[in-house]
Amino acid sequence: MNRKIAEFAVHAVADRVGLSVQGRIIPDADGAFCEFVPADGHPNETFVVRFRLGWRNAEASFVAGNFAGPLIESMGKCSDEARKTFTAFANGIEARRVKLQMRVNGTEVVAGRPATWPQHWSLLELSLKLTPLVVELGNDAQLERLILDLVVPLFGMMATLIGVEENELVTTGDTEGRSVQSLITRYERKKVNREACIQLKGSRCSVCGFDFAEKYGHLGINYIEIHHVKSIASLGPDYGIDVATELEPLCANCHAMAHREEPPVSLERLRLLVEERRKAMSV
Repeated sequence: MNRKIAEFAVHAVADRVGLSVQGRIIPDADGAFCEFVPADGHPNETFVVRFRLGWRNAEASFVAGNFAGPLIESMGKCSDEARKTFTAFANGIEARRVKLQMRVNGTEVVAGRPATWPQHWSLLELSLKLTPLVVELGNDAQLERLILDLVVPLFGMMATLIGVEENELVTTGDTEGRSVQSLITRYERKKVNREACIQLKGSRCSVCGFDFAEKYGHLGINYIEIHHVKSIASLGPDYGIDVATELEPLCANCHAMAHREEPPVSLERLRLLVEERRKAMSV
């Protein structure tokens, strides 16, 4: 573990989740691990995320502060929209064969089935683990990939459960992505939804199949634009996005074509047009 990887994680969480965090490297008997804490909160009252490399595994875990009871209780009372977004994260994570373990009040629960969660929360444990895994300590590209696969989605899930309180009204632009105030820090709801969509549906264009990583290598990893199936202009400021059914990953070209008409061109029609052109060019 090194400072460069910790800094990468800090920037990745800010860029992809919109959450400002501070990171540090802590030596231990096994070498060292990274610990990240929301910048505007004290670890005792909020939480830390620990990223640790083990023997043939890597793990990111949520650790609540000693006085984080009110925060945990509020997480258990999160909105239906938040539960749907959390489910999108959970289903996407498990589809990549990452082991997701969630315990509430000391009892293991199914992360992707919020209807089965206890009504009142006093204790929360959550971890993401990849195993078996051969970790090359000098391979920064592999470590950065692990940050994107474990640390970033874990922070996304936390931001989803914490919920938001509006503190300003933006009258222009994308209302679904306006700036909001969480219980511990500021983050953008739009970024959390975007990350949940990528975790669930991947970063390959759902219309033409274009993948930025295949074209541009490391620079394009996990890059994609996110399309609202329903026109943003038709949504009220309090509308709750369902990530699983209302957001789709699109490349820049397909995204632009979707918005050539109002209401947006359906993805089914775009797929048909792309397939027709492919057939015509293959003759």
